Amino acid sequence: TWYGTTLTSNRGRTMRVRKHGFTLIELLVVIAIIAILIGLLLPAVQKVREAAARAQCLNNLKQVGVALHNYESSHQSFPPGFVSTVTGTWSGGGNDAVAESGPGWSFFAFILPFIEQDNLFRSINLSLPITDPANATARSTVVKVYRCPSDTGPTQVTVWMAPANGGTPMPATAGTVTDLASCSYAGCLGGGTPAVYEQLPFNGMFHRNRAIKVAEISDGLSNTIGVGERMSAFSPNGWAGVIPGAATVYSAEHAAKLGQAVGATARPAITQVSVHCRSSGPNAATASPGSFYGPHNNSCNFLNMDGSTRLIPSNVAIDTFRALATRNGGEVIPGDY
Repeated sequence: TWYGTTLTSNRGRTMRVRKHGFTLIELLVVIAIIAILIGLLLPAVQKVREAAARAQCLNNLKQVGVALHNYESSHQSFPPGFVSTVTGTWSGGGNDAVAESGPGWSFFAFILPFIEQDNLFRSINLSLPITDPANATARSTVVKVYRCPSDTGPTQVTVWMAPANGGTPMPATAGTVTDLASCSYAGCLGGGTPAVYEQLPFNGMFHRNRAIKVAEISDGLSNTIGVGERMSAFSPNGWAGVIPGAATVYSAEHAAKLGQAVGATARPAITQVSVHCRSSGPNAATASPGSFYGPHNNSCNFLNMDGSTRLIPSNVAIDTFRALATRNGGEVIPGDY
């Protein structure tokens, strides 16, 4: 048998052999079926991928929680939010900064030995500022535990500096940093109304030069937020800590969504490491750069101070969110948020 050919048998009879294959219509039907199957499969694959990323994010926070408790066991307190020498007075404005000289290293830096990053920790000269050339390798090293898999922001970010006389913050220049390894998480300053970043005493877990003891968490460790998501794709900051005089700004991606130039909305340097639960829940459309904001739809992942993790939806009652952010507010937390 030969396709498309008339053959003659040994007995002299001719046989026409038909060519077998798909017609154009059959081919189009098969392609349409495949396209439908792919259309049905892709959302399922994306959901599975997002579920895996969220699980890894929660695992990152759990590792941070274990590290915080191991630090507490060694030092009889949790680490300070960051360490820095205050050189001026606070004006009292909610978004105003405090003049300081650093060095600025954060609790993320202090717990490095407890997340199997002891070599990185030993490479840091804690007596020198984050911006010092001697700390360039350390500050630019990406730590996997400090990055959510769904965070699409850059792994190294540029610090924006607030002008001394006010005005719009500008990108870092010589003497600051453009190679700060990013972080998808931030510590909790607290909550309440009115709530301002620099107000003391603060009612959260992580502030400047203040190491909280377990006995000071009178609301209970399971009812107190310690760390939450603040992805670099929303507000680019680093795990190393606070750069004196810096400003926390929206990423270029998020600023564009809001129709703003980068730097048009800014928060003080302290929010590079710790943020406040002020007027809206996580992932709010009106969230400032100094807010909790993650890559997962309509919710954020959080670490409680007992080491457990929780998902808090964007539509959480603001009073409940603020209550979870305080360590000693005496609030009653509803069980259905």
